[in-house]
Amino acid sequence: MKREEMVRIVKSELEHIPKGSKGSTQNRLRIYYNAWRRKDLLSGKSKEETLEKVVNKLKKDHPDFNPQFDEDFFKIPKRGPLQRLVGWIRR
Repeated sequence: MKREEMVRIVKSELEHIPKGSKGSTQNRLRIYYNAWRRKDLLSGKSKEETLEKVVNKLKKDHPDFNPQFDEDFFKIPKRGPLQRLVGWIRR
């Protein structure tokens, strides 16, 4: 995959992850997603897998973080590890 194509794909996906205030964890979500998604595109991983990995990393350092993203765009199943991470399903 060419670099320009990766940039285009990641840029369009980032439109579904809102920006946060400067220095916020939400902005780190966007920064990490941008970097990790480019790598994951080369290995064939889905955007959902990348998002889950990034949220997992941020939740380790910031357990109260509530990530914001377009749930319709990121086709997340009704149950699974990402829902537990973002607090949709309480254990």
